[in-house]
Amino acid sequence: MIEDASKPEGIGGWLILVAIGLCVQPMLLLKAIADNVAIFDPDTWRALTTPGAPAYHPLWAPLLLGETGVNLVLFAWSGVLLYVFFAKKRGFPRLVVAYMGVSVAAVLADLALARAIPSAQAHLTASDYRQVGRSAISAAVWIPYFLRSRRVAATFVH
Repeated sequence: MIEDASKPEGIGGWLILVAIGLCVQPMLLLKAIADNVAIFDPDTWRALTTPGAPAYHPLWAPLLLGETGVNLVLFAWSGVLLYVFFAKKRGFPRLVVAYMGVSVAAVLADLALARAIPSAQAHLTASDYRQVGRSAISAAVWIPYFLRSRRVAATFVH
């Protein structure tokens, strides 16, 4: 049987950008996790989470634990995405769409909690707000691509 040469399939086209992003994502998440490790030093943790301490706020513990937990889950999920992507598994589009949705929700929740803690809000930068924008724009572009692309439908079939 002769294949239709006009039917895009395989990891090519825009999926090359996806492949690059999937390879970089675990490293970015590991860096974020490593950056948070110092906050769990017992003295720092006590200063932020002990009622009556000058830096205490009741949202510090949920923010720090939640951010680290979500980053660990996203790190593991990104590893699964890498495998499913290169194995061209049928479930990849659904998994990556869910991943992007969770990522946007996590960035929004992280920013909302940080804004609710006065000492954390004072240290927010334009970069923190840009991260929300990047996540939202990325999801707005890539989610429809994964749901409608002929290449995606023809590639992830196993």
